[in-house]
This record gives sequence, structure tokens and C-alpha cells, in this order.
Amino acid sequence: MRTSSSSSSILLVIFIIINVTNRNVTHSLRLPSITPQYTTTPSKSSIPTSHHPTIITKPIITHNKSGNIKNRRNALFKITSTTATIFTPFQAANAATPMTASEADNVSARGERNRRSKPTKTLRPNLNMDFAVLLMRSSYNAIDDLDCVPMDQFQKDFFLIRQAEYLPYTNALGPGLVKQGQLDDPLYFDFISFAQYAAISRDITQNPQVVFEELQPEEEFTKNGTFIQQRFVTNVVRRDSSLMDNNLLPIRFDEIVGGKIIDRIIGETPSAFPSSITDGSKPNVNVVLLSMKQLVKTFLGYGFAFSGKVEMTPSSNGAAPGTEFVITLSAPATLWSGRALQQRKAKPCNDFILKASKVLLKKAGYGKVSTSLKYTNAQEISTIVLR
Repeated sequence: MRTSSSSSSILLVIFIIINVTNRNVTHSLRLPSITPQYTTTPSKSSIPTSHHPTIITKPIITHNKSGNIKNRRNALFKITSTTATIFTPFQAANAATPMTASEADNVSARGERNRRSKPTKTLRPNLNMDFAVLLMRSSYNAIDDLDCVPMDQFQKDFFLIRQAEYLPYTNALGPGLVKQGQLDDPLYFDFISFAQYAAISRDITQNPQVVFEELQPEEEFTKNGTFIQQRFVTNVVRRDSSLMDNNLLPIRFDEIVGGKIIDRIIGETPSAFPSSITDGSKPNVNVVLLSMKQLVKTFLGYGFAFSGKVEMTPSSNGAAPGTEFVITLSAPATLWSGRALQQRKAKPCNDFILKASKVLLKKAGYGKVSTSLKYTNAQEISTIVLR
């Protein structure tokens, strides 16, 4: 991005949002209890610039009509996730090159699209809406927390990918099967999760920068809480010093997403997971197995897959290191997208239960693990080995 004296002309970007309704993104998520059960977000280092007429001197804080404070991440998510058409000023940023419509649907993109597996019509349950929103929002918040791409640019990249991919996806399945904009529809969730992670992988792996300018929303209210206007101001954002190695970005991304899932599940129903699985005491592997089974049961209760199981193979000497856990989900909500992302070598992928499992094991004290992920015609198979 450049100053007003040296900037290129501002582009108007029309965000036609099709993924989440107002209700799903504005209320405080509370997941329904499945059985009796058991987040840490890096702080934003935001540095104001001194040359822009609308620069602010502290991180954006927005106030809603009731006076509640929301940070700029939630404001951006709300704006770009509601069913609306929004006109937003967009300028080139000093990070991964902003995607163009031609890039999203050029010869290379079409070739990759033709080579990947076709969408599946496998029978799958509807997802719990709050859980589906949690998975999408956790992923959105994680890419924001990494500070490797301006979020206004990410939203444009995300929009262009889903715009280019939606018609080929729905045509492959047949007319009327995909419920556009309905996150609880497994066919739509499979698609929108693919588009989101394709954008995330692109912006994490293609020359992510450590300092950049970002448009952030700011809402103005009168003293009695009446909304006046919403405007966009520019802030300079610096990536956290602990994440200067770009190879750490996908790893940290998985930790953030998995952590948000685990914290929400355990926070809603704390009694289902034994205390020893979250206090770092390295419990017996049989306790770990029970906790992993409970995690799978919770995912199934939220409609993420048709069925699932966890199998454990003890180490040859009976010690925890070398113990193998295999999680098999039949007809998961990400059956097509997970395979498609693997085929395009995306990093990270939308392997939600694997992310959550690694965080659960880390909380138990088993932070060193090796993992693998594969897909069959109707299954997602995650393998975790304690080290």
C-alpha cells in the first residue's frame, strides 16, 4: 500500500458474500451439549503510520449499539460473512501479490481443477450450524492472528477463489443439490471450506511479509449508542517476532485452529474429559485413548461425519512413545475438500479433527507427535504417533 501522494488508484471491490447469515456470525456461539464434557490468541502488534489522513494511533476497537467492544477481526468477519453486497476500498499491500480474477480461473487453475477428484455425492449428515461457524471462524481468526497478509486482501482472494470454483463444483454435482450459503449443508460446507483454505494456503506460503498496511473497519456511534457510519482506516501491522520463520506459519495456524476447537468443546462441557488430559501430566495412553474417543464422539454429535472410530496400537515396549492412534471418519463434511486441498499441496489443510487432536495431546503433555493424513473414497484417516 502507498501513501495518498504516491498511491495507485483505489480499486472498488464488490464482496458478494454467500457463506454465513447475520445470525450465525453476530451472536456469541454456544455449542449444544452432546454428553457431559470437559484460546489463546496472539496479541496484535499494530503500529500506526504518520502519513495517512485517516490513520489511527491504536489498534481498532469497534463499539456496537449496546456498547460492547469488538476487535477489528470480529468486525471484519461480520462484515464479510453476512449476506450483503459491500463496497470496500482496496489497495495493493506489501504481502503476497493480491489475486486477480484471471489468476483464479486461468489455464493453470483450470488444469488443476480438472485433475483433482470430483465432488462426492456421499450421503452425509447436516452439520450443527454453530459448529460449522466455529470451524470457519477459527480458521479466519487464525490467518488473521498470524499477521502474514492484510485481511482486506485475504477477503478479496477468498472471494475470487470461490467465485471461480463455485460453478464447476455445482455443475459436477448436479442442479439443486448444493444449498448455497447454508453452512449446515455438508455439500456447501465442503465447498466453502475448500475455498477458504485454498486462500489461506496461498497467502501463507507465497512470500508472506512481516510488515504491511491493512484496511480495518471502524464504526462510529453517538454517545447514546446510535450508529453513525462505518469507515475504513489504514493501520500498519507487524508480525510477531516469534513467527519470523515462514515455515512456522502453517504449524502455528494448526495450533490456533485446534486450540479454538478444543477450548470451545471443553469449555462447553468440561466433565467429559478427565483433568489429567489437560494438565500436562502425560496420563496413561489408555486415558488418552478414551479422550480421543470422546473427541470423535463430539465431532459426530455435531454432524461432522456419519460415523467414526479411534484405534490404538501400543508401542513395542509398552511405553507411551511409539504409541499410534488412528482416527477414521466415515463421510466427513470435508471429504472432497480435504482430498482436493491435498492434491493441490495446500498447506495448511482443513483437517479439523487432526488439528484438535494434536492440541489435546499437547495439553496432556504429549507435545511431540508425528502425523499423517489420507483419504479414501468415503473416509478421512488421521494417524498420530507419540514421540
